[in-house]
Amino acid sequence: MWNIKMTVTEYGGPEVLQAMQEPLRTPESGEVRVKVQSAGVALADIMRREGLYPMSPEVPFVPGYDAVGIVDAVGAGVNDYAAGDRVAVFFNGTGGYASHVYARMEEVVLIPATVDASEAAACMLNYVTAYQMLHRIANVSEGDRILIHGASGGVGTALLDLGRLAKLEMYGTASAAKHQVVVGYGAIPIDYQADDFVEVLASIAPEGMATVFDPIGGSNWERSMRTLNAEGRFVGYGYTSVLEQGHANDWVKDWTGVATRGTTESGNPVHMYSITTLKKERLDWFREDVQAVMSLLEAGRIHPLISHRIPLQEAAHAQELLTGAHSVGKIILVENT
Repeated sequence: MWNIKMTVTEYGGPEVLQAMQEPLRTPESGEVRVKVQSAGVALADIMRREGLYPMSPEVPFVPGYDAVGIVDAVGAGVNDYAAGDRVAVFFNGTGGYASHVYARMEEVVLIPATVDASEAAACMLNYVTAYQMLHRIANVSEGDRILIHGASGGVGTALLDLGRLAKLEMYGTASAAKHQVVVGYGAIPIDYQADDFVEVLASIAPEGMATVFDPIGGSNWERSMRTLNAEGRFVGYGYTSVLEQGHANDWVKDWTGVATRGTTESGNPVHMYSITTLKKERLDWFREDVQAVMSLLEAGRIHPLISHRIPLQEAAHAQELLTGAHSVGKIILVENT
């Protein structure tokens, strides 16, 4: 039996993502082997592939935060999982693009056997990120007014879906072609290409935002901060402008500077969120929040928006779709059949 691993062989474009094969091995002590059914594709995967991510892994490496599948072998000392269990695996950014993954017990979470594998994979990075930002970081309350940048993307649609459940008043930036997606969640869309969101919000919501969620970075952060109300808070969780600019910029310096400052110029609280950092600091929260999200999925209360299901060995095409902004919601890699 072989393990197919989609591997970044050198930093560069989609063509550097190549299928590599290696024999399946027996799990080590404390390790679980999972036959992957679905895995998520994220913008940070592309940043790592291009060598733009802070401390990008050395090549060769396998990208991917998350995978959902069936346990097919366990190592010595593993008592919480058994062959046949449906599980989700969450890595710190590398490892998911494979037909089989090996994970330490703390990287594995049992999930309901009845949920769709692709929907579960769409929830792991995106919905847990959205859930934690809404409920652990922003502590939103019913009626809060929020702004979501990149509202038609994977985390954006997760924020909209969970925000709808929390009865929030939502505004979302997206290209005009994707406004119907934003409207579908009960949010008010803003065309970031044609309109200045600061001016639009000053006109239609002059009271200001309780929270802004911004994955874009750079000057967008400063402009987002201007839309907050007196008690509002800013949550930054990415720096996707790096991909558009095509170079590493000073985003680590920018991120660290904003995080260290801790407030906007007006004194509003600033939070820089990283799912991997918070998972490392509060594994108990992470496990609770995965279970909370999966319970919502099982109950049919959330509906992950999946743009494409792409065979694992076409991972390069999946990444091209994501960078080309041709997708709404999440792109999922599925097992080769």
